[in-house]
Amino acid sequence: MSRKITIKPQTLELLGLNDKDMQVYVTVLRLGSAPLRRIAEKSDLNRGTTYDALKRLKSAGLVSYVEAKSHRYFTAEDPQKLRGLATRREVAIQEARQKLEEIVPALRELAGDSKYRPAVRYYEGARGVRDILEDVLSNTVKTKSKTYRVYSSPGIRDLISAAWPRWNNTRKNKGVHVRAIAIGEGGKTHGLDERKWLTRKEGSPTYIFIYAEKTAYVAIDESNRLFGVIIEGPAIASTQTMIFDALWETLD
Repeated sequence: MSRKITIKPQTLELLGLNDKDMQVYVTVLRLGSAPLRRIAEKSDLNRGTTYDALKRLKSAGLVSYVEAKSHRYFTAEDPQKLRGLATRREVAIQEARQKLEEIVPALRELAGDSKYRPAVRYYEGARGVRDILEDVLSNTVKTKSKTYRVYSSPGIRDLISAAWPRWNNTRKNKGVHVRAIAIGEGGKTHGLDERKWLTRKEGSPTYIFIYAEKTAYVAIDESNRLFGVIIEGPAIASTQTMIFDALWETLD
């Protein structure tokens, strides 16, 4: 009985090969020399898959072929060449690492240049709004003041609360403070928060969070369904913070 050869897919991937390539290589080793049709038959693969595997194996230096009168005969190279393939791949990775040392700083500069270009993410429904609230907490808790700002409105406040009923308890447990400017009636403090009213009459159709280097907007559609967006951009967040703080100082 012939011995079954097994190599982990992860190892083959590092060599630039896959399990079918190795299946074909082992078949050719056993056959000695054979045409495509017979290799495919003994490998239990179709001819197209076998041909592609042979191309990769030839490129890796693991098979060679000779042209006969009516067929191309493939022969497996010494398995020792697998070690040589591993060495070549290792050298190639080292060279790639050196090249990346030159490229990465330039890429980081590009990332720095783009930090003032806002990124926008869209959310829908109660689950989406909860994701926004989690983002507010996780980012605010990393700031020096641990404080976010919000314009609240009665038309949306209850829907947001329903999306995360223990929101304020979680916020307080994390030591996160909030300054709220209420637009419309209602609203109360829950601890670690301050509230002022812009007006106690008509509410606003949008709830706005200002935190870290982001702003988030939550509103409802015609079906009373929540949706929201997070805009990640320090310039926008800084402007909104400036406007909020100036307005805050004018309110009682």
